[in-house]
This record gives sequence, C-alpha cells and structure tokens, in this order.
Amino acid sequence: MLEILTAVILITAIIMAGFRRINLLTKGFRIQSLAIGLLCFALGYLSGESHYYVIGVLTLITKTVLIPHFMNRSIKELSANREMDPIINGWWSSVIAGIFIAVIYVVMEGFNSDFIIAGVVLLVTGALMLVARKKAITQMTGFLVMENGLVLLELSMIKMGLLIDILIILEVLLISAIMAIMIFYINKVFHSVNTDYLSNLKD
Repeated sequence: MLEILTAVILITAIIMAGFRRINLLTKGFRIQSLAIGLLCFALGYLSGESHYYVIGVLTLITKTVLIPHFMNRSIKELSANREMDPIINGWWSSVIAGIFIAVIYVVMEGFNSDFIIAGVVLLVTGALMLVARKKAITQMTGFLVMENGLVLLELSMIKMGLLIDILIILEVLLISAIMAIMIFYINKVFHSVNTDYLSNLKD
C-alpha cells in the first residue's frame, strides 16, 4: 500500500511537470495531495500514532479542498488558462523530471526510506516548475509541490511536534490564499499573470 501511494506521488510529479493547462495542474496537485493524505492514514494505522491521522485530515482538507478552490477561483479570472510560452516546454520538462528522479534514486540508493527520496524528488520537481514556467499561478503550483516534498521528508524523520505540523499546513494555506488574491489583481491590472510583466516594471 505504501509503495503504491509513493508511486502515485512520483508519477503525478512527472506528469505535472509537463502540464501546460492550469486546470490539469490543479487536478494533478489534488491527486498528489490525496495520495499523501492516504499515506498519512496508512502510517497511522501501521504505527498506531494518532498524529499521522491529524496530519492526514489536515492535508486532505487544505490541499484537496481549500487550496484547489482558491486556485480554481483564480483560473476563472484568467484570460488564458494555459501556459502559452513556457521557458522549458512541457515535453522537455517531463523528460528532465524523469531524469532527475532516476539520478536521485541512484545517488540516494543507500537511504532506507522511500519517503526521503520521494520528498527530494518533489522538491526538485517543484523547483523545476518554478524555473520552467512564467505564469504566477503555475509557479505557485511548483511551490505547493515543493511543500508536499517537505511533508514527505517530515514523515520520514523523527516526528515533529503536532503543533508544528499544524502550523506548517496552516501557513501553506494562508500563503496560497494570499497568492491567489495577488494573481487575481495581477491579472486585473496587466490582463495577464505572466511574471515577465512584473520584471519589466523596473525598466
């Protein structure tokens, strides 16, 4: 069960790296977060630790319901619902993400936990999405994928305090809401969420 959920998380990372449609990115993030939430429940069942259930519930509420809701509301305001001119196109992004995964698995072969490897993969894939995309909302998705990677890293290590876990998830929810509001106003002012327009303001 744990291996299947980890595989789903890795597959969604590769697929999301190649997506250009924003609504598909949102669905991919939701599926990835659902797998992480179920992973928390499975760990709670196997270990008998109740804090895994709490993190699982919070993950499902924030990352499969609330954050996708904010993202979908932002999408409705956009003039274009896909990345038209990415820095790295979708096909090459998926290829690069696949190569990263292979390299990470080779380099980190000595680690006993698949969660550490999967967490590093999500961190790298999220960073790739930040670099390879221009739209603010797709870059926000990259940030959220990186945060999912941090959750996996946390699950693989000595458990943190439950209060810290909850604060981290709530912080991500707050940041996502703020970014959704910023995307709305960026699109309203510039009629685009391409971050090139923001970098041109200094000229």
